Amino acid sequence: MKLNTLFFVFCILLTACGGSGVTAVKPEIDVEIINQSSRLLENALARFGDYTCEWGYVGKTFSKSYLYYPHPITVQTELSWSEEGKPRVEKLDLKAIYSSGKSGRLTFTVHDDHVETSFVEKN
Repeated sequence: MKLNTLFFVFCILLTACGGSGVTAVKPEIDVEIINQSSRLLENALARFGDYTCEWGYVGKTFSKSYLYYPHPITVQTELSWSEEGKPRVEKLDLKAIYSSGKSGRLTFTVHDDHVETSFVEKN
């Protein structure tokens, strides 16, 4: 084959693969809440932009996970719940722990006086 023909075939294959030769894969994110507070968490949810990850009731010393959360994770996040009928909201900035496009587990740990966040990347 001529060099021009090989180049043409290569261009067709590259275009068929989306131009980069690699298929984009959506990151797999698990989102978890851990209740280390002294109260029952009611209506617990995390808001990522227009989407929410909802766990409902989370008992003291319990955790709940949403495996393979299907929506994007935003670095500006709101965690909300009620304790004994009183609403609580924590505005969180995840920039320091989460990079968009990474797969892993995002964890919110609720204490009586603060919320901790962590992200563990999947290998």
